[in-house]
Amino acid sequence: MTSDRAQTEIMRRDLISRQRESLVSGELVEKRLIPSVIPDQITDEEINERYDRGEIRIVTEQARYPLDSITSLLDSGNYKLDPDYQRRHRWSTDQKSRLIESFIMNVPVPPIFLYEYDFNRYEVMDGLQRLTAVKEFYSNSFSLSGLEYWTELEGMSYSKLPSRIRDGISRRYLSSIVLLKETSHGEEDPERLKRFVFGRINTGGVQLSHQEVRNALYDGPMNNRCKELATTPSLRRLWGIPENVESLVGQASEVDAALEDFPEIPNSEAEQQPIIPRAWREMTDVELVLRFFANRQRMIVYRDNIRGYLDAYLQAANSFDGAIIDKLASIFVDTIELAESLFGDKAFRRPRGSVWFSVPSVSIYDALMNVLSRMLDRRDELLSQKQEIQGGLQDFYHEHSKVFNLRGQTRTDLMTREVEFENYLRKFIDSGK
Repeated sequence: MTSDRAQTEIMRRDLISRQRESLVSGELVEKRLIPSVIPDQITDEEINERYDRGEIRIVTEQARYPLDSITSLLDSGNYKLDPDYQRRHRWSTDQKSRLIESFIMNVPVPPIFLYEYDFNRYEVMDGLQRLTAVKEFYSNSFSLSGLEYWTELEGMSYSKLPSRIRDGISRRYLSSIVLLKETSHGEEDPERLKRFVFGRINTGGVQLSHQEVRNALYDGPMNNRCKELATTPSLRRLWGIPENVESLVGQASEVDAALEDFPEIPNSEAEQQPIIPRAWREMTDVELVLRFFANRQRMIVYRDNIRGYLDAYLQAANSFDGAIIDKLASIFVDTIELAESLFGDKAFRRPRGSVWFSVPSVSIYDALMNVLSRMLDRRDELLSQKQEIQGGLQDFYHEHSKVFNLRGQTRTDLMTREVEFENYLRKFIDSGK
């Protein structure tokens, strides 16, 4: 037992050494990570004084907008609909329709949240889908579908609804809570306050993924670069995301509008809309890029909770010099392209018997990308052994099935996967000498 522990410790130290050697100058975040420490004890009097000073006290007001005024409101130019922290998710026609059905039935609809970034200028913090659904409804951009109670209205756009229904909808309001510009006072960072409020908002609808929340709360240079790198063609191909996914999002809404003009098209045809992968909608692709950067030194600054570590890493990496971010971006692109060139579509998948899983594995991605990033200088040697490497891959996974069952997520599990991949690939390089 002692021997096994000693061997594991040697492996850990060796891997940490290799990770340190591969880091770009200034990349190590060890001293920048937010420490998990208990703050010094303060007195009740000091707490009361802070409260009386009004530190971080949110100033809000409430407003109500008639539904038939939403279009002119959004067209006024006073409302920013695409702040960086908005999610990629786009409502389906059924979701939009059920919102309209809620208005018909006078079901309470959660308020939208606005941030006044300048006087009478607003960002939509939460509620973009509700606002755009109402606007599209009044512009006849979709026909109602998927209704629960008013099924007799199925297939009707706004202009084709009975007059009493139209008038009834226009009597309804969409409530809003506005975070006023006056919230920012003293030395408090308005961006920090805005994102703090966004992080606390929970008004129903589609639950935000961890990366969507991270994107909202910790925006900055590294976060923006991760979003840019998520469009890398190799990453999209290996993760099953269409390279033209952004245009497909637009096509999905165009299909909805086109079908309104051709009601005789069968429902089966109407449902054949472009499929937007969940990995893109929930920003999994952006998290994959972030994971690559964070994992380059995870053994050095190990934290058991990967979600917390990614949060802390991104906050620290946002302060990187632009030259460091540029260098890391180049390493990511070279690494993901090498993964595709070397393994093809099996890069992040594992076999089950004689067949390969169709879904890529994040755990395999983490380990393999880390190893390949340290072997970029041996790229040509690896590619010269491409057929042999691919040919032995299935046996490799079977031989190390316990390591790659992917259930274990301890520090030892992460380390062992990385070490086994590195040993496997170096065996081919050494044989080629």
